[in-house]
Amino acid sequence: MVISSILILIGLFLSVTFRYVLKIDLFGIEELLLIPIFLLYFIGAAQGSYEGSHITADILESYIKSEKIKAWNRLITSAVTLIVCLIITFWTAQYLIWSFNNGGTTSGYQIPLYIPHGTVFIGFILMSFYSLIHFFHQISLVKHKMKKDKVESKVESSLKAHLGN
Repeated sequence: MVISSILILIGLFLSVTFRYVLKIDLFGIEELLLIPIFLLYFIGAAQGSYEGSHITADILESYIKSEKIKAWNRLITSAVTLIVCLIITFWTAQYLIWSFNNGGTTSGYQIPLYIPHGTVFIGFILMSFYSLIHFFHQISLVKHKMKKDKVESKVESSLKAHLGN
């Protein structure tokens, strides 16, 4: 991501400098920036998925008091995230195959379009993979909560039985 960011920064600097300062058009710079920009966006999205730092709008979490219900809510959320990622990964795979079959290229430097489309596909494969890992992690957390609640209820019932006698 650092290399992509540096390449984008250099490309944009050259484009602005040549176009507005030197009054020279730098032919096709946008095409050359296409690949590092796609890499930055989609590998960055995969990084956010890996870290769990992507944007969420889970208002329900703040209203739920029970840790058990919160764990179930997170499991359902991670399942929906996984399903959506897998669907979009499938669509990007179809799009990449279409790009290979049709052989489209950019207009200036004739860069094959399957290269930037491939970066989108790779990004969604990684997002799906990390979503799957988060899903299994949430399953283990729910199992742990259920086991913990079962042990706590057994302890409570035995204490009541012991203290009641």
